Amino acid sequence: MHRGSRPLSHPVLLLWLLSAQVSADLPLCKESDYHFEYTECDVLGSRWRVAIPNKANTCTGLPEPIRGTNCTFSCDEGAFLNMQTQKCQKCAAGTYSLGTSVAFEDWDTLPTGVITYGKMTNKEKAGPDCSNSTWTPKGDYVASNTDECTATLSYAVNLKTNGNLFFEYFYPDDSIYFEFYVQNDQCQSTDSENRGMRTSDSWSPHKVQLRKGTNVLYWRTTAYDLLGGAVKPVMLKNIQVSGVSYTSECFHCKPGTHSAKPGSARCTPCPAGTYSNKGATSCHECEKDKYSAPSSGSCKPRPACTHYDYFYTRTPCDSEGKTQVMYKWIQPKICSEMVDGAVQLPASGEKQTCPPCNPGFFINGTSGCEPCTNGSYSNGTVCAMCPVGTEPLLGFEYR
Repeated sequence: MHRGSRPLSHPVLLLWLLSAQVSADLPLCKESDYHFEYTECDVLGSRWRVAIPNKANTCTGLPEPIRGTNCTFSCDEGAFLNMQTQKCQKCAAGTYSLGTSVAFEDWDTLPTGVITYGKMTNKEKAGPDCSNSTWTPKGDYVASNTDECTATLSYAVNLKTNGNLFFEYFYPDDSIYFEFYVQNDQCQSTDSENRGMRTSDSWSPHKVQLRKGTNVLYWRTTAYDLLGGAVKPVMLKNIQVSGVSYTSECFHCKPGTHSAKPGSARCTPCPAGTYSNKGATSCHECEKDKYSAPSSGSCKPRPACTHYDYFYTRTPCDSEGKTQVMYKWIQPKICSEMVDGAVQLPASGEKQTCPPCNPGFFINGTSGCEPCTNGSYSNGTVCAMCPVGTEPLLGFEYR
């Protein structure tokens, strides 16, 4: 034994052996097993980049911490910070970046940095296993739990400047208690308002101001199924945070939008008659028997045309006092004349006698109407002088 050393005590040795055994049993971490984050900035404005496992105790051999970019570093819109290289990189076509803002609009999976977990509401009382009672991505939104566990959705963000948080929520069932709050880096609530959210029968917007520095956002739900009926979950979508110095990923364009070039700061809506899928670089035209409104992610079958899908106009009166009736489809035309039961567009060109002019006007002989001169009146055909001692009654007449 070397001088100055002493043997490990039995409990410490046992703990070390167990730890070594656990590490030996775990596989080496792959890039998909972890993500990078920065530490808090120190007084000199520097920080470290560290690897954070996506799930604890699943792998071993995480990359060592290295010096991070300076705390004043930021990326422009249309770019993201590649945490592997720690350099700004243009977003690929079909994606976008707001630069100093992050937006969570796609909920096929939980976005990077957003975590969710469940726990028992009353730890002193035996209850169900709440480990799987979490918020669940549903494509366009994320939905809460509906059992008697407490489910939390959280996101930690470090703001370079004071910023704002915006999100939309749908809270239809008061059998669930739903609260939202923000904590700073000292685990102190940043506001004194009531955390409880109000129930709503439609999607409602919510906006709060965020302070410079670290902000941890919490959405928390607990269901109280007192009547034994089906409980409707709380839903969240369109979460946006402004004031960040960079975003570590680009976001796919939503269905109905596209970005054709790399480095886009926003996605362009598709025009009517076209559609696009998620992450599209261009819009596609609908098939002839289908149509779409602007910003559509799919096309719909054209309905049968009805009398409400067209209108008619009249041409100016000719020298014979005749006018032609012209029929036109309302634009943009979405109905189909080929579907069973569809109405056809009537033929145009039928000549009809011109209607009279409005009272107080007369036909000038060139298919136009002109007002009567002072002191005269008309029923819409010819003007006549007012009888002595009378004058025209000026005004509007509605029939």
